[in-house]
Amino acid sequence: MHLKGIFLMYIDKELLLSAITGGKIKPYLQPIVNHDIEIKGFEVLSRWERHNSIILPYDFICLLKENNALLERWTLSIIEQLIMFFISNGKCNIDLHINIYSKSFSENIIERILFLNEYVNVVVEILEDDFIEDEEDFKYKLMNMRSYGIQFAIDDFGCGFNNTDRLSKYKFDILKIDRKFILSIENNLFKYNLIKNIISLSDDVDLKIIAEGVESVEQFKILNILGVKCFQGFLFYKAMPLNETKELIW
Repeated sequence: MHLKGIFLMYIDKELLLSAITGGKIKPYLQPIVNHDIEIKGFEVLSRWERHNSIILPYDFICLLKENNALLERWTLSIIEQLIMFFISNGKCNIDLHINIYSKSFSENIIERILFLNEYVNVVVEILEDDFIEDEEDFKYKLMNMRSYGIQFAIDDFGCGFNNTDRLSKYKFDILKIDRKFILSIENNLFKYNLIKNIISLSDDVDLKIIAEGVESVEQFKILNILGVKCFQGFLFYKAMPLNETKELIW
């Protein structure tokens, strides 16, 4: 159950810090599948487990983004939990997508990402609307991580203010189409044509496509016809705790 309503007013820095340090905010994994519904990767999604309920990042991400130190601690906590999980269970040749905000690209976090990459194929997802303060430093860090085999994805494509501008500035490997474009694509010609053009653009610049938020068989069929190769959404799997993914990974 997603805890909403009156509790939200009590989320503050101290409570959030306590949840992070206490390991209450955990990495869940949502599978990414191909057209044969074979699992090709997972996206890491944070879930705050509190009082037998689940609090989604939507309810606390703004507070994290306002405090760089808190944002970094949260990011490190998620990465460390993933490292321990894969150390315990072994290496796996599968993609693991992790959202990292540009301002939390500290040397410590980069080092831990590279360590995690020894166990699984890390794909760093950059939100399209993530404000990048120092573009040259960001480019350098991406280039350095890429030399170790890290891939990069632009996430929630279509939500930001600089769609193609960001694509031209940084070398991405994967483009994830935001779920708002998938929603009602089966009866919305504008969305259909928009996704068709996004796919054409991606093919031209050699970007792999992942469609997010696929919730119906009809959406899945249309996206297949348009040439999408990978999919993510409730139609296939919901996000699940790490332990529930073992049989899917190994």
